Amino acid sequence: MKVYPECIPCFLKQVYNILKFIDADKELSIKILQETCKLIGEKLEPDKSPGHNATSIHKMFKAKVGVHDPFKPLKDKYTEIALKLEMEIEERFYNPAYDKLDMAVRLAAVGNVIDFGVPRDEKKENSSSHHFFDLENEIETILSQKFAYYDKEIFERFIVPGKWILYVADNAGEIVFDKFLIRYLKEKGMKISFAVRGGPILNDATIEDALKSGIDEIVDKLITTGGDFIGIDFEYVSDEFKTEWDKAHVIISKGQANIETLENINSKDIFFILKAKCNAIAKELNCNKDDLIFVYNKHLLEMKNEDT
Repeated sequence: MKVYPECIPCFLKQVYNILKFIDADKELSIKILQETCKLIGEKLEPDKSPGHNATSIHKMFKAKVGVHDPFKPLKDKYTEIALKLEMEIEERFYNPAYDKLDMAVRLAAVGNVIDFGVPRDEKKENSSSHHFFDLENEIETILSQKFAYYDKEIFERFIVPGKWILYVADNAGEIVFDKFLIRYLKEKGMKISFAVRGGPILNDATIEDALKSGIDEIVDKLITTGGDFIGIDFEYVSDEFKTEWDKAHVIISKGQANIETLENINSKDIFFILKAKCNAIAKELNCNKDDLIFVYNKHLLEMKNEDT
Protein backbone atom coordinates (compact mmCIF):
# COMPACT_ATOMS: atom_id res chain seq x y z
CA MET A 1 0.00 0.00 0.00
CA LYS A 2 1.25 3.44 -0.91
CA VAL A 3 0.55 6.69 0.90
CA TYR A 4 -2.89 8.22 0.36
CA PRO A 5 -3.40 12.01 0.71
CA GLU A 6 -5.43 11.45 3.88
CA CYS A 7 -2.46 9.66 5.47
CA ILE A 8 -0.57 12.95 5.78
CA PRO A 9 -2.91 14.67 8.28
CA CYS A 10 -3.11 11.32 10.05
CA PHE A 11 0.67 11.35 10.58
CA LEU A 12 0.34 14.79 12.19
CA LYS A 13 -2.65 13.69 14.27
CA GLN A 14 -0.72 10.68 15.61
CA VAL A 15 2.07 12.97 16.82
CA TYR A 16 -0.41 15.49 18.25
CA ASN A 17 -2.20 12.73 20.17
CA ILE A 18 1.05 11.50 21.72
CA LEU A 19 2.04 15.05 22.72
CA LYS A 20 -1.33 15.44 24.42
CA PHE A 21 -0.97 12.09 26.15
CA ILE A 22 2.43 12.92 27.64
CA ASP A 23 1.20 16.41 28.60
CA ALA A 24 3.83 18.16 26.51
CA ASP A 25 3.82 21.93 26.94
CA LYS A 26 2.87 24.37 24.19
CA GLU A 27 6.43 25.19 23.13
CA LEU A 28 7.54 21.57 22.84
CA SER A 29 4.32 20.58 21.06
CA ILE A 30 4.70 23.29 18.42
CA LYS A 31 8.38 22.46 17.94
CA ILE A 32 7.70 18.75 17.43
CA LEU A 33 4.76 19.40 15.10
CA GLN A 34 6.97 21.76 13.07
CA GLU A 35 9.63 19.04 12.87
CA THR A 36 6.96 16.58 11.77
CA CYS A 37 5.77 18.92 9.02
CA LYS A 38 9.36 19.41 7.89
CA LEU A 39 9.99 15.67 7.81
CA ILE A 40 6.82 15.06 5.83
CA GLY A 41 7.60 17.90 3.42
CA GLU A 42 11.22 16.92 2.78
CA LYS A 43 11.38 13.15 3.23
CA LEU A 44 7.94 11.68 2.61
CA GLU A 45 8.20 8.59 0.38
CA PRO A 46 4.74 8.37 -1.24
CA ASP A 47 5.50 5.10 -3.02
CA LYS A 48 6.22 3.36 0.28
CA SER A 49 3.68 2.32 2.87
CA PRO A 50 2.10 4.64 5.43
CA GLY A 51 3.76 2.51 8.11
CA HIS A 52 7.21 3.01 6.58
CA ASN A 53 6.73 6.78 6.56
CA ALA A 54 5.18 6.90 10.03
CA THR A 55 8.13 4.94 11.43
CA SER A 56 10.51 7.75 10.44
CA ILE A 57 8.25 10.30 12.11
CA HIS A 58 7.96 8.36 15.36
CA LYS A 59 11.69 7.71 15.54
CA MET A 60 12.23 11.45 15.19
CA PHE A 61 9.67 12.03 17.96
CA LYS A 62 11.39 9.65 20.37
CA ALA A 63 14.82 11.15 19.64
CA LYS A 64 13.66 14.77 20.08
CA VAL A 65 11.36 14.27 23.07
CA GLY A 66 13.33 11.57 24.85
CA VAL A 67 10.28 9.41 25.62
CA HIS A 68 11.11 5.85 24.65
CA ASP A 69 7.66 4.29 25.08
CA PRO A 70 5.01 7.03 25.38
CA PHE A 71 2.04 4.67 25.27
CA LYS A 72 3.35 2.29 27.95
CA PRO A 73 0.70 3.30 30.54
CA LEU A 74 -2.12 2.69 28.06
CA LYS A 75 -0.58 -0.55 26.79
CA ASP A 76 -0.37 -1.81 30.37
CA LYS A 77 -3.93 -0.68 31.09
CA TYR A 78 -5.51 -2.40 28.10
CA THR A 79 -3.48 -5.55 28.67
CA GLU A 80 -4.86 -5.59 32.23
CA ILE A 81 -8.43 -5.02 31.01
CA ALA A 82 -8.13 -7.72 28.34
CA LEU A 83 -6.72 -10.22 30.84
CA LYS A 84 -9.62 -9.53 33.22
CA LEU A 85 -12.09 -10.14 30.38
CA GLU A 86 -10.35 -13.24 29.01
CA MET A 87 -12.04 -15.87 31.19
CA GLU A 88 -15.46 -14.26 30.87
CA ILE A 89 -15.12 -14.13 27.08
CA GLU A 90 -14.09 -17.76 27.00
CA GLU A 91 -17.09 -18.82 29.08
CA ARG A 92 -19.68 -16.54 27.44
CA PHE A 93 -18.62 -16.67 23.81
CA TYR A 94 -15.88 -19.14 22.93
CA ASN A 95 -16.88 -22.30 24.81
CA PRO A 96 -20.56 -22.24 23.76
CA ALA A 97 -19.72 -21.48 20.10
CA TYR A 98 -20.63 -24.22 17.66
CA ASP A 99 -17.94 -23.08 15.22
CA LYS A 100 -14.84 -22.52 17.35
CA LEU A 101 -12.69 -21.32 14.45
CA ASP A 102 -15.26 -18.69 13.50
CA MET A 103 -15.41 -17.43 17.07
CA ALA A 104 -11.61 -17.45 17.43
CA VAL A 105 -11.21 -15.35 14.27
CA ARG A 106 -13.91 -12.96 15.49
CA LEU A 107 -12.17 -12.56 18.84
CA ALA A 108 -8.86 -11.88 17.07
CA ALA A 109 -10.66 -9.17 15.08
CA VAL A 110 -12.20 -7.77 18.29
CA GLY A 111 -8.73 -7.26 19.69
CA ASN A 112 -7.75 -5.17 16.67
CA VAL A 113 -9.92 -2.26 17.89
CA ILE A 114 -7.22 -1.50 20.50
CA ASP A 115 -5.22 1.01 18.48
CA PHE A 116 -4.05 4.42 19.65
CA GLY A 117 -2.22 5.03 16.37
CA VAL A 118 -5.42 5.65 14.41
CA PRO A 119 -6.98 9.02 15.32
CA ARG A 120 -10.46 8.70 16.74
CA ASP A 121 -13.48 10.91 16.39
CA GLU A 122 -12.82 14.22 18.18
CA LYS A 123 -16.04 14.06 20.17
CA LYS A 124 -15.20 10.58 21.44
CA GLU A 125 -11.66 11.66 22.30
CA ASN A 126 -12.79 14.65 24.32
CA SER A 127 -15.62 12.83 26.05
CA SER A 128 -13.47 10.21 27.75
CA SER A 129 -9.96 11.60 28.05
CA HIS A 130 -7.60 8.97 26.64
CA HIS A 131 -10.17 6.16 26.81
CA PHE A 132 -11.06 6.39 23.14
CA PHE A 133 -13.42 3.43 23.15
CA ASP A 134 -15.43 1.08 25.37
CA LEU A 135 -13.76 -2.30 24.90
CA GLU A 136 -16.63 -4.36 26.30
CA ASN A 137 -19.13 -2.61 24.03
CA GLU A 138 -16.82 -3.18 21.03
CA ILE A 139 -16.76 -6.92 21.81
CA GLU A 140 -20.56 -7.16 21.78
CA THR A 141 -20.78 -5.18 18.53
CA ILE A 142 -18.05 -6.99 16.60
CA LEU A 143 -19.17 -10.50 17.56
CA SER A 144 -22.42 -9.88 15.68
CA GLN A 145 -20.88 -7.94 12.77
CA LYS A 146 -20.47 -9.42 9.29
CA PHE A 147 -17.05 -9.52 7.65
CA ALA A 148 -16.48 -7.70 4.37
CA TYR A 149 -14.13 -10.56 3.40
CA TYR A 150 -14.24 -13.91 5.16
CA ASP A 151 -11.85 -16.57 3.83
CA LYS A 152 -12.32 -19.10 6.63
CA GLU A 153 -12.91 -22.02 4.27
CA ILE A 154 -9.63 -21.31 2.47
CA PHE A 155 -7.83 -20.97 5.81
CA GLU A 156 -9.10 -24.37 6.96
CA ARG A 157 -7.14 -26.02 4.12
CA PHE A 158 -3.92 -24.75 5.72
CA ILE A 159 -4.60 -26.31 9.12
CA VAL A 160 -2.16 -29.22 8.98
CA PRO A 161 -0.82 -30.90 12.15
CA GLY A 162 2.92 -30.42 12.63
CA LYS A 163 3.16 -27.40 10.32
CA TRP A 164 4.40 -24.00 11.49
CA ILE A 165 2.38 -20.78 11.52
CA LEU A 166 4.09 -17.41 11.83
CA TYR A 167 1.63 -15.20 13.71
CA VAL A 168 2.58 -11.52 13.23
CA ALA A 169 1.09 -9.57 16.12
CA ASP A 170 -0.15 -6.01 16.18
CA ASN A 171 -1.07 -4.14 19.35
CA ALA A 172 -0.57 -4.66 23.07
CA GLY A 173 -3.78 -5.72 24.80
CA GLU A 174 -5.02 -7.08 21.48
CA ILE A 175 -2.70 -10.06 21.78
CA VAL A 176 -4.76 -11.39 24.70
CA PHE A 177 -7.59 -11.90 22.19
CA ASP A 178 -5.20 -13.66 19.81
CA LYS A 179 -4.89 -16.45 22.37
CA PHE A 180 -8.19 -18.00 21.34
CA LEU A 181 -7.11 -18.51 17.75
CA ILE A 182 -3.66 -19.68 18.82
CA ARG A 183 -5.12 -22.24 21.24
CA TYR A 184 -7.48 -23.48 18.54
CA LEU A 185 -4.59 -23.98 16.11
CA LYS A 186 -2.45 -25.63 18.78
CA GLU A 187 -5.28 -28.06 19.52
CA LYS A 188 -5.23 -28.96 15.82
CA GLY A 189 -1.54 -29.86 16.16
CA MET A 190 0.01 -26.78 14.58
CA LYS A 191 3.13 -25.03 15.86
CA ILE A 192 3.17 -21.27 16.39
CA SER A 193 5.93 -18.68 16.11
CA PHE A 194 4.59 -15.43 17.53
CA ALA A 195 6.29 -12.22 16.36
CA VAL A 196 6.08 -8.87 18.15
CA ARG A 197 7.92 -5.58 17.49
CA GLY A 198 11.58 -5.37 18.41
CA GLY A 199 11.10 -2.07 20.26
CA PRO A 200 8.34 0.34 21.35
CA ILE A 201 6.46 2.07 18.53
CA LEU A 202 2.95 3.45 19.04
CA ASN A 203 1.03 0.83 21.06
CA ASP A 204 2.40 -2.14 19.12
CA ALA A 205 3.16 -5.21 21.22
CA THR A 206 6.74 -5.83 22.32
CA ILE A 207 8.32 -8.76 24.16
CA GLU A 208 7.45 -7.07 27.46
CA ASP A 209 3.78 -6.81 26.45
CA ALA A 210 3.73 -10.41 25.23
CA LEU A 211 5.10 -11.66 28.56
CA LYS A 212 2.51 -9.62 30.48
CA SER A 213 -0.27 -11.15 28.37
CA GLY A 214 0.90 -14.70 29.06
CA ILE A 215 1.02 -15.56 25.38
CA ASP A 216 4.54 -16.92 25.75
CA GLU A 217 3.04 -19.81 27.73
CA ILE A 218 1.02 -21.12 24.77
CA VAL A 219 3.15 -20.43 21.67
CA ASP A 220 6.12 -22.53 20.58
CA LYS A 221 8.39 -19.55 19.87
CA LEU A 222 8.23 -15.90 20.85
CA ILE A 223 10.33 -13.71 18.53
CA THR A 224 10.59 -10.10 17.42
CA THR A 225 10.49 -8.50 14.00
CA GLY A 226 13.90 -7.05 14.81
CA GLY A 227 13.23 -3.34 15.26
CA ASP A 228 10.85 -0.55 16.26
CA PHE A 229 9.22 -0.09 12.87
CA ILE A 230 5.54 -0.04 11.97
CA GLY A 231 4.52 -3.06 9.92
CA ILE A 232 7.04 -5.43 8.32
CA ASP A 233 9.96 -3.91 6.44
CA PHE A 234 12.20 -6.66 5.05
CA GLU A 235 15.10 -4.23 4.76
CA TYR A 236 15.27 -4.12 8.55
CA VAL A 237 13.81 -7.36 9.95
CA SER A 238 16.01 -9.65 12.02
CA ASP A 239 17.60 -12.84 10.71
CA GLU A 240 15.46 -14.72 13.23
CA PHE A 241 12.29 -13.25 11.73
CA LYS A 242 13.46 -14.10 8.19
CA THR A 243 14.11 -17.70 9.28
CA GLU A 244 10.63 -18.06 10.79
CA TRP A 245 9.08 -16.38 7.73
CA ASP A 246 10.79 -18.80 5.36
CA LYS A 247 9.92 -21.80 7.54
CA ALA A 248 6.23 -20.93 7.95
CA HIS A 249 3.61 -23.06 6.21
CA VAL A 250 1.21 -20.13 6.51
CA ILE A 251 1.28 -16.64 8.03
CA ILE A 252 -1.39 -14.84 10.05
CA SER A 253 -0.98 -11.06 9.90
CA LYS A 254 -2.86 -8.89 12.37
CA GLY A 255 -3.77 -5.24 11.92
CA GLN A 256 -3.52 -2.39 9.47
CA ALA A 257 0.20 -1.67 9.48
CA ASN A 258 1.06 -5.28 8.69
CA ILE A 259 -1.32 -5.51 5.73
CA GLU A 260 -0.04 -2.15 4.44
CA THR A 261 3.43 -3.66 4.13
CA LEU A 262 2.58 -7.28 3.21
CA GLU A 263 -0.46 -7.10 0.91
CA ASN A 264 1.48 -7.37 -2.37
CA ILE A 265 3.51 -10.44 -1.41
CA ASN A 266 2.64 -13.45 -3.55
CA SER A 267 5.42 -15.84 -2.53
CA LYS A 268 3.84 -16.82 0.81
CA ASP A 269 0.36 -17.76 1.98
CA ILE A 270 -0.86 -14.99 4.29
CA PHE A 271 -4.19 -14.42 6.02
CA PHE A 272 -4.94 -10.88 7.16
CA ILE A 273 -7.20 -10.20 10.16
CA LEU A 274 -8.08 -6.58 10.88
CA LYS A 275 -10.65 -3.88 11.23
CA ALA A 276 -10.51 -1.22 8.49
CA LYS A 277 -10.02 1.75 10.79
CA CYS A 278 -9.57 4.58 8.31
CA ASN A 279 -10.72 5.67 4.87
CA ALA A 280 -7.33 5.03 3.26
CA ILE A 281 -7.25 1.32 4.12
CA ALA A 282 -10.94 1.03 3.22
CA LYS A 283 -10.16 2.40 -0.26
CA GLU A 284 -7.17 0.09 -0.57
CA LEU A 285 -9.25 -2.98 0.31
CA ASN A 286 -12.39 -1.83 -1.50
CA CYS A 287 -14.50 -2.03 1.63
CA ASN A 288 -16.13 0.38 4.08
CA LYS A 289 -14.45 2.03 7.04
CA ASP A 290 -14.92 -0.10 10.19
CA ASP A 291 -15.47 -3.30 8.18
CA LEU A 292 -13.96 -6.50 9.53
CA ILE A 293 -11.54 -8.34 7.26
CA PHE A 294 -10.36 -11.95 7.19
CA VAL A 295 -8.80 -12.31 3.76
CA TYR A 296 -6.30 -14.59 2.03
CA ASN A 297 -3.53 -12.60 0.34
CA LYS A 298 -3.91 -14.39 -2.99
CA HIS A 299 -7.65 -13.77 -2.98
CA LEU A 300 -6.89 -10.10 -2.33
CA LEU A 301 -4.34 -9.97 -5.16
CA GLU A 302 -6.84 -11.58 -7.55
CA MET A 303 -9.47 -8.96 -6.71
CA LYS A 304 -6.93 -6.17 -7.24
CA ASN A 305 -5.91 -7.61 -10.60
CA GLU A 306 -9.54 -7.75 -11.67
CA ASP A 307 -10.00 -4.10 -10.73
CA THR A 308 -7.05 -3.06 -12.89
